[in-house]
Amino acid sequence: MPPVVLGINCSGFHSSACLLGPAGEVLVAVAEERLTRVKQDKAFPRRAIRYCCEAAGLATEDITDAFIGWNPAPYLAKPTLSLATALHDRGQLAQLALSELAALSGGVSGLGQTLHGLHGGLTRIHYVNHHHAHLANALLPSGFGSADFFIADGFGETTTGLLGTATPDELSELAANRTPHSLGLFYAAFTDFLGFQPNGDEWKVMALAARGNWRTYYSALRPLVTVAGLGYEVDLRYFEFFLPFTPHYYSPKLVALLGPPLPPHAPLTQREYDIVAAVQRIVEEVVFELLANLHARTGQRRLVLGGGVLMNSVLNGKLRQRTPYAEIFIGGTPDDTGISVGSALYGRRYLLGERTAPAEPSRHNFFGRNYADLVIETELNRRRLRYERPADVVAATAQLLHQGLVVGWFQGGSELGQRALGHRSILADPTRAEMKARVNESVKHREGFRPFAPAVAEERQGEFFDLPPGETAYFMEKVFALRPAAQARLPAVTHDDGTGRLQTVRAADNPLFHQLLLQFECLSGVPVLLNTSFNVNGMPLVESPADALDCYFQSGLDAVVLGPFLLRK
Repeated sequence: MPPVVLGINCSGFHSSACLLGPAGEVLVAVAEERLTRVKQDKAFPRRAIRYCCEAAGLATEDITDAFIGWNPAPYLAKPTLSLATALHDRGQLAQLALSELAALSGGVSGLGQTLHGLHGGLTRIHYVNHHHAHLANALLPSGFGSADFFIADGFGETTTGLLGTATPDELSELAANRTPHSLGLFYAAFTDFLGFQPNGDEWKVMALAARGNWRTYYSALRPLVTVAGLGYEVDLRYFEFFLPFTPHYYSPKLVALLGPPLPPHAPLTQREYDIVAAVQRIVEEVVFELLANLHARTGQRRLVLGGGVLMNSVLNGKLRQRTPYAEIFIGGTPDDTGISVGSALYGRRYLLGERTAPAEPSRHNFFGRNYADLVIETELNRRRLRYERPADVVAATAQLLHQGLVVGWFQGGSELGQRALGHRSILADPTRAEMKARVNESVKHREGFRPFAPAVAEERQGEFFDLPPGETAYFMEKVFALRPAAQARLPAVTHDDGTGRLQTVRAADNPLFHQLLLQFECLSGVPVLLNTSFNVNGMPLVESPADALDCYFQSGLDAVVLGPFLLRK
């Protein structure tokens, strides 16, 4: 019997769980926040694990191997738990014994545990290095037999990234940047400097960079990160993100360099735009230089990337043109949400030795459970709501969008990760100039400068975007320049610098949403929709029909489509 593999992310960001199918495919995966309704929930993903098991028709006792995407081994050599504490709560005796024995051994590189269930089940627990999980989440879904890899985030166990090359038989790690030298935390420090929440609001910094002149602060900030070969160093005199008892990620020396930081909720000025434009430019240059050095070392033509730094879609959109690589893959969840998937994939392939034939590159992450029409209708009737079931729900929805309504769109299994890709989306007409402000203010309840993504039918994307040959963005993971005529035609999804975060919609993988785009074109002349996540500011994306209805009534949405059912205010 093939192993039943569970992946777990409990790294402190975006807790999640994943179950693999018998052939090693992702069967179901979900973030804990979708179920607890707590944004960026850091709790152990107990509900997510139950959700995955229920969706797969399994009991937790059926799991043979659980892979956790964080390796505690480096910390075991310095025991901090006392016997008195463990005796007060004797469940901690297991941790005490592990730590003490590891210390007596002079340190360990890994550990494993086995749970023996009361009813005979046996589950082996494995711990995967954090960046190995990021690597597997990029490499194994890519369909590439061989490729270079680049992983960069805030921090892992003792490192902040990983560079190397992979073949079907071997992973060769060529460099690993040591903590606290971190591109992710370098960027987060300027998120903090602007009065935003570090490790959460970096989207805002990336969006604001489009308004700035990178040259203004470039010469002052460029020396703060230096590259040498496959590694880099951050000038730590300007930062304090590695100090546990300081209030900010930046130091007084950065304040002396740039002037006072912006208090939370203070109005933004050109100074702030120019600062973050320089920061965006510097991070891009560092990544491009590291990748050029990696390619010079390996000669490989393919590249996979992962880690939270690769949530930077502006950076991602430039990789094909600014690096020597011909084929590049970034999946739908390069952030820690995808660690559950990556740890499961890594464990199954490299620890259990279960090989699978190379597949086509992954083009979707619709890993949530499907809600049957009966389940949706039961919830509608429980709330005593008036609804209709149009003969053609796609045509009816396209008509509402063309009339200027903002519509919640709930179909199929939910997307894993922070981006809505046409299953848990809020949709609007991108040709209406006022739509960006309207959706930001009355629906999403967020800052007006934040842009929205254009979802485009795959076969038509070249008409609207200036793209390298063969380029796609199935996961809304890359920003590209809109063609001048498209900028005028699609004002609600054109950012300040004439770019847009493209979502490529493929008919074979996302058929209903693709149909909606073409139906909307019949009315508007463009197979493009404004697509944003189905949630309000401060809340996770909706998961269930009940969540969707709650959001519908708490926001300025005009209508909502749940499966075949339509509600209008």
